[in-house]
Amino acid sequence: MHSDSIELTSLVTQCDKEPIHLLGKVQDHGFMIVLDREGVVSHVSENIGEFLDSSISQLIGSTFWHWLDKEQVHAIRGAQSQAMILGKATYLNGLSLPFSEDKFDLCIHQSAEQLVLEFERVVGRGKFDGVMTALMSQIAIFSEMDELYTGAVESVRTATGFDRVMLYQFLSDGAGEVVAESMSSDMPPFLGLRYPASDIPRQARELYKKNLVRNISDVSGKNHLIVDKNNDATTSIDLSFSRLRAVSEVHIQYLKNMGVAASMSISLIVNGQLWGLIACHHNDAKVIPGRLVAQLELFAEMFSLELSRRLVNERIRVSEEANSTFARVLSNLSLGSSLSNAIVEQLQLLKRLIDIDGVGCIFGDEYTKNGDALSEQKIARLTSILKELPPEEIYQFDNLAAADPSLSDGKVAGVLALKISSQPMDYIFLFRNSVVEQVVWAGNPSKRVEKSQGRDILTPRRSFEKWIESNDAKSTPWTTLDLERAKSIRLGVMELTIRHLHEKELLQREAKKRLELLIGELNHRVRNILNLVSAIIGQTSLYKKNIDEFVSSLSSRISALALGHDQLTHASYDSIRFNDLLLNELKAYMVNESAFTIKGPDIKLTPYAITPIVLVFHEMITNAAKYGALSATSNDGRVSITWDFDETTGCTIYWEELGGPPLEGLGEESFGMTVIKSVIPHELKGKVELQSKVTGLTAKFFIPKKYVELEFENSDVEKEAKTEANAHNIKVHEPKLLSSAFIVEDNLLISLDLKKHLNQIGFNKTEIFGNIASARAALAKHKPSMMFLDVHLGHENTFQLGLEIQKQGIPFVFITGYGAAIELPEELGHVSVLTKPVDTELLKTTIQSFGFEV
Repeated sequence: MHSDSIELTSLVTQCDKEPIHLLGKVQDHGFMIVLDREGVVSHVSENIGEFLDSSISQLIGSTFWHWLDKEQVHAIRGAQSQAMILGKATYLNGLSLPFSEDKFDLCIHQSAEQLVLEFERVVGRGKFDGVMTALMSQIAIFSEMDELYTGAVESVRTATGFDRVMLYQFLSDGAGEVVAESMSSDMPPFLGLRYPASDIPRQARELYKKNLVRNISDVSGKNHLIVDKNNDATTSIDLSFSRLRAVSEVHIQYLKNMGVAASMSISLIVNGQLWGLIACHHNDAKVIPGRLVAQLELFAEMFSLELSRRLVNERIRVSEEANSTFARVLSNLSLGSSLSNAIVEQLQLLKRLIDIDGVGCIFGDEYTKNGDALSEQKIARLTSILKELPPEEIYQFDNLAAADPSLSDGKVAGVLALKISSQPMDYIFLFRNSVVEQVVWAGNPSKRVEKSQGRDILTPRRSFEKWIESNDAKSTPWTTLDLERAKSIRLGVMELTIRHLHEKELLQREAKKRLELLIGELNHRVRNILNLVSAIIGQTSLYKKNIDEFVSSLSSRISALALGHDQLTHASYDSIRFNDLLLNELKAYMVNESAFTIKGPDIKLTPYAITPIVLVFHEMITNAAKYGALSATSNDGRVSITWDFDETTGCTIYWEELGGPPLEGLGEESFGMTVIKSVIPHELKGKVELQSKVTGLTAKFFIPKKYVELEFENSDVEKEAKTEANAHNIKVHEPKLLSSAFIVEDNLLISLDLKKHLNQIGFNKTEIFGNIASARAALAKHKPSMMFLDVHLGHENTFQLGLEIQKQGIPFVFITGYGAAIELPEELGHVSVLTKPVDTELLKTTIQSFGFEV
C-alpha cells in the first residue's frame, strides 16, 4: 500500500475516467437485445436463455420485428421515437414474447445507431399507478425544508419497502452529507455523516443525471456479457440510459463493505445540476418492478421541481431578511454622530447579515473596533499590504497568516476589507475567527491503494463508523452571498450622506402623516361615542317622569356601553366572546347564577357589532330585572339565553323567560323597547322577533354571518366526545406515553394520510404494512404501542390478526369504509370501529380512551 499523495491523486483521476457506461455487462434480473437500424438483432446478453426458449445463435441475425404482432411492433417503434425525442429511456409494460410464457416490462432507449431493448420479467401485480400521487400528496403538506426532506425519505421507504432510505445532499466541494434518513430498527444510522466527493466519480454523477432511477438488485448477483453472433463480448454499446447496466467492481465492493445487499438511487436535479440523491439500501436482494421505476422517475422529476421552487423561495426569504436587516443597519448608521462608532456599534445586526465575529473601521487616522478584531498595529500592516494589491472594491482572506505571518492572531484568521475611499484610505473590516472545523465522515475518507495483479488500484474503505476530521488553520471561507452582502454594506455607507438627508425628510413626512391619521381616527371615534351618548340622553329623557328615574336609567345604559367598550379595548379592538359579554352584563345586576342559563357554541362578535348588541341585551336584562323573570316579584323566575351558529348564514339567539309575573303584552313603546326592536335590524341588517306569553317574554335575534365568527378552541365537538367517553364509563388509568404504531392498510395514500395524523397526535414512529404477513413479521421483532387495522385487505381480512394481537395485549382499532355496520366476530365485538375517512378529533379521542396521553 502506498501513501504518496501524487500517486493517489493520479489513481483518483483514473477512477474518474473509468468508462462505467461501456462495461458491456448487464445485471442478473433481466436480459438485453440490441437491434441495428434495420431491426436485425446484433447483440444479446448471454443470459437470454434463462428467460426465453431460444438460443443466442437462433436470435442474433434474425429480424426482431418478425417475432411480434403488428400492435407490439407499433408500440415499440412509437416508444423508440419518444425516447429519441426526449433523449431518455421510455417504458412499455406487460409485453408478451413468442419464446416465453412470461410477460415482460420493457425499457427502450437509443444508443447511437442501435436500439437497446431491456426486458425484466413481470413479477406480482403491485398497485403502482397511485404511487406518484401518494408520494407528492405527502410532500405537499410539509412547509419547512427539514420536514420536506424527512417526508421524502419516509414516503419513498413506504412506497418501495427498502430497509433504509437517505436523502444525500451534495456540498459545494463535491462531498455529500446525509440530511434525512428513514430506516428499520436493525440498520445502523447514517444521518449527519459526510461522504467524500471521490465516493461518486464524475462520470457516475453524469450518469445519475441521465438515468434518474438506478437499481442494483443484488450486489452478489452474477453479471452477464453482451455478445455478438460470434459469442464475442462487446464494450462498444453505450449503456448510459440502461436499467440493467452492470456495476463497477469498486462500487460493488463499496456496497459489500457497507453491508448492503441491494440499493437504489433516485436523482434530484436542480437547475440542471445534480443536487443530491435519495439513496436506498436493503439487507436482501431486491428488484424494483418496471412500473414502479416509471412512477419513481416521474416522482424524481416532480420532487426536483418542488425542491427547486422551495430553494428559490428560501433564497428569496433569506434575501428579504437580509434586506430588512441591512435597512436597519443603514437606518441606525444615519442616526450616529460618529460614522465609525455607529458602524462598529451595529455588530449584532451585522452578524445577522453576515457570519462574522467582529467589525472594525478606519476612517482617516481613527480606528475603532468591536468584537474579535485585529489590533491597531496589525491593521496598519494589513492596510499597507492592501495598497500593494491590484485595485479592488473588496479584498477577502480566510487565512491571514498565509498572506503575511505578522498578521497571525490568536483568534482572527479571516477578513473582508471593504474599501470606502482611496484618499484617505478608509476601510470597513469584517473579521472571522479561526475555526476548528469538525467534519463527521462515514469512515476515513482517504482512499486505499493496494496491489492487484501487479498494478496499483483504489479500494473502497471497509469501515463506515463515524470518523472526525479537524482543521484549525483558517476561518470559514467567504461565500458568494457573503461578498454580495458586503458589497451592499459598502455601497450603503458610501451613499450614507445622501441617504441621511433623504431618510430624515421621509421619516418626518411619514410621522406627520401617521399622526394626522391617528388624530382623524380618534376624532371620528370620539364624535361617534358622543353622538351615541347624546342620543341615549335625549331618548331616555322622553320616557322618564322624574329626575331620579332618568339618572338611574341613563347611568345604567352608559355603564353598559362603557363595559362593552372596555371588553373590546382589552381584546385590542378585536372580536370578543358573546358568552363573556352576557356574563359581564348579568354580573352588573348581581343576578344569581342559578336564575339563568347561557348555552351555545363558542362564538365571537366583531368590533362593529359590539355596541348594538350590548345596548339590546342591556335592555333585555334590565326589563327582566325590573318587570320580568328576574324581578323582585318573582321567586322562581329564570332566563334562558341560547344560540346556534350556521356557517353560511349567521347566528340565531333565543331568549326565554319563565316563572316571572304574568305578561299580557309588551307594554308601551318605550326607548328600551325601541332599542330592542330596531337596533339590530337597522345597524346589523339582522332580524328580531318578540312575543309576550303569560309565562314570560320570548325573543329571537338573528345576527348575520359577517358579524360573528366561530371560536374553535375547546369546541363542542371535543366537549361532546369527552361527554360520550364519560357516558360509556371508560376507566381512566394513569396516562400512557405514545411510542410507536403499526398501520395495516393496503391503500398507500390512505395509510400515508393516517400516518401523518398519528405523527401529529404524538406517535414517535409509525410503520405501514400492506398485508398481514409483513405485519406479523414485524410483530415478531417489536410490539407497538397501538395498531390500526383496515378490515379488508384485498382477498383477506384482519380479524384473525386482531385476535392474535388481542392476546398479546396490544391496543387496536378497526378502520373500514362500512362503518359501524360491519359485522365483527363475537370475540372482537367490543373493539372500536372507525369509519373512513377517519375524523381527526374522533381518532384522537379514541386513542385517549386507551389511556394514552395525547
